[in-house]
Amino acid sequence: MGAKPTPARMARLVARWRDSGESQASFARRHRIPGWTFWYWCRKLADEAPSIEPTAPPPTFVPVHLAGDPSAPVIEIVLNGGDRLHIGAGASAELVQTVVTTLRSRC
Repeated sequence: MGAKPTPARMARLVARWRDSGESQASFARRHRIPGWTFWYWCRKLADEAPSIEPTAPPPTFVPVHLAGDPSAPVIEIVLNGGDRLHIGAGASAELVQTVVTTLRSRC
């Protein structure tokens, strides 16, 4: 190996070595790379490797449609006395704020 190894070339060689099943020393000798240089690049690229397999598909989000009773509460607030306040999906933010403020004032 006459020229200084480039990161791209070494990344390709390390990937080929991983797929080969060969020992690091044998692979390095066959490609005329000093053993310590090849060890360094294998170590460096292992530290930089992402934790997710590169061949694994990226996670995706899919729409979810909830089936159920549309009148069921979305939020349930349990009061100190055990009473429960159910807030439905159609409740406005202003209504919820007014109810919570009123309950906090303990009138």
